[in-house]
Amino acid sequence: MRTVAIFRRELRLTDNPLLQDAERDEWIPVFFLDEYNQQEHGNNLRALFFHALRQLRNGIESVGGQLYVVPLEQQERFLDIARPDEVRFCEDVEPHSRERDEHLKRLLQRKGIRYRVLRDSLLSPIPEATYPSFTQFYKRHFTQHVQPEPPIPMPSRLHTPTLDVPVVAIPEVNTQPASGWYATEAEVQAKWQRFVATTLSRYGSLRNLPAEDGVSRMSPYIRCGIISLRQMLREAWGVSEQFVKELAWRDFYSHLLYHHPETVDMELRPEWRSFPWRQDEEQFERWAKGQTGIPLVDAGMRQLLCEGWMHNRTRMVVASYLTKHLLIDWRWGERWFYRHLVDADLAQNVGNWQWTAGCGADALPYFRIFNPVLQAQKFDPNADYIRRYVPELRNATNELLSDLQGLHRAFPDYPPPVVHPEEGRKRFLQVAQRFFGDSAQEKLPFDHE
Repeated sequence: MRTVAIFRRELRLTDNPLLQDAERDEWIPVFFLDEYNQQEHGNNLRALFFHALRQLRNGIESVGGQLYVVPLEQQERFLDIARPDEVRFCEDVEPHSRERDEHLKRLLQRKGIRYRVLRDSLLSPIPEATYPSFTQFYKRHFTQHVQPEPPIPMPSRLHTPTLDVPVVAIPEVNTQPASGWYATEAEVQAKWQRFVATTLSRYGSLRNLPAEDGVSRMSPYIRCGIISLRQMLREAWGVSEQFVKELAWRDFYSHLLYHHPETVDMELRPEWRSFPWRQDEEQFERWAKGQTGIPLVDAGMRQLLCEGWMHNRTRMVVASYLTKHLLIDWRWGERWFYRHLVDADLAQNVGNWQWTAGCGADALPYFRIFNPVLQAQKFDPNADYIRRYVPELRNATNELLSDLQGLHRAFPDYPPPVVHPEEGRKRFLQVAQRFFGDSAQEKLPFDHE
């Protein structure tokens, strides 16, 4: 039997469903280079992804196989030459990927080739409809369908026939932020096991502290499939329910994008679709470059520029400041993140931005507005995170960091606030209450978060 296994975002040998029974007969691994994704993704993600693809190629060769890298437009020709009995690939929820896969299915059906669609980037099956809240999704779907599963063994030997097919080189993309994330599959495993041994049991209490080494930092490797979600679930099960819930959030947003592909550039909640977002390029530029005059916001945005990654608590704070205090369109922020994050994932990025803006699934109510000064006091109480990424404030006292006007006077090289949090909050509430009218909330219980 001859099997073609199409790799997309499952770039590993460990616990990979594409490698199930791969030692039997002939197994042909292939990666189809898609120009759409080349243009859509930012260079930080592309750099890590192609580094991982080269590592996968080396790993396959180490057990006797060969990875073919072929232009997507040559897919049919490749299949004609390979003449497989079966083609296997993993499902993907992104709109372009679904169109690509439907085209592939029609092609295989026309040629009479059997195919199998596997699950790897999701832990739970896609439901027939979305759930209105994460809590309902977690209780009624995720916990009902997801249990730890034994790992899929890594093959010790592969047999790949030599094919005369139109191959291309793996693109060379390198960025300074991405280089800090380069790792072999074995190195990623070591990072994960270190987190499991030292931090996982305390994840619930550490996960919101950006200055602490309290999160796994696995999201870039999940995005490229260098580590298995099933493995992470298996080893977190019974140790940290909070970590398992974070894995479930990934499924929640992925399922949402599957059923509502329009949310890529449109609010999920119809009542938000004509909201009067501002289009202020100068203020957006200050936000994007970490020059807002709000220390925690600037620390997060500079971490993104420096590392291609940002702590999740800070992601929420900077997104809230852009959409609520500056009243700037969430799509601007989503696109900036997507082009710069080394872990850029369309479903997660869109879902989280709409959640923070208030226009998505299970979203924050519009009146819930993170105060970035209070957030810093609560989650970065010693200002270690701020001082790490905003070095011009290294000598500022904690008290001064909470006094935004005094901070600028004491450190004139640090910019004054684009918009003071209290002023921005009042403006947003006025705009939102005018816009939503009778549906506006009378009580504002989250004013001082």
